[in-house]
Amino acid sequence: MKLTDSQIQQLYTFTQKHFVEYYDVQTELVDHLANGIENQWKNNPKLTFNEALEFEFKKFGICGFSDVIEEKTKALNKHYRLLVWRYFKEFFKLPKIIGTLFLIWSYYQVLIGLNNRYWILIPTAILVLFVPIWAVYKQSRRIKAIKQQTNKKWLFDNISLQLGGMVHFLNIGLQVSFFNYSTIWSHTFSLVFSIGIVLFSLALYVAIWIVSPKLRKTIALQHPDYKFA
Repeated sequence: MKLTDSQIQQLYTFTQKHFVEYYDVQTELVDHLANGIENQWKNNPKLTFNEALEFEFKKFGICGFSDVIEEKTKALNKHYRLLVWRYFKEFFKLPKIIGTLFLIWSYYQVLIGLNNRYWILIPTAILVLFVPIWAVYKQSRRIKAIKQQTNKKWLFDNISLQLGGMVHFLNIGLQVSFFNYSTIWSHTFSLVFSIGIVLFSLALYVAIWIVSPKLRKTIALQHPDYKFA
């Protein structure tokens, strides 16, 4: 016995009622439930659809689908961060390392050459703050547009919105941008600061403009229902 299209749709509704809001996770669970139900029917064809479904659902334990959502979220976050690290490392290989070193040297020269470092620290702080906010705002609008077009939400979009969990560390640049003690701003500290700012900016660039678009294309190939602007 095979599930009908109507029964498949019932499985989607079932996952929604049990607090699974993301369509990609729903699809994974529906496939799992459908296979389990069909295997039960092989052994006991007299089982009704609802009886078989309840039996399969009990296998998820008292937490229901919440553990699956948590595991899926952790896995996607980890995958996102690994991709960021993979593309980030390319900036330390030829020929990109030349550009990386040039950026560090240029920022350092400007930093030590100014009598008032706030002429560069304030724009730096604004940039470090504005870019993530702008990226999150743009991503939020795109997710909203997708929801309006397809009436579906995707876990990947939520992961991308939070940059794989990296969004919680984006205030690091702000925390060190306003040092102005003469004993701190030695040439050595200025060099370390320049390295940190450039690397931080490169990590943002990789996460927002390289990894997120690549993963969106991958998800679109895996899920034809996924749409992105």
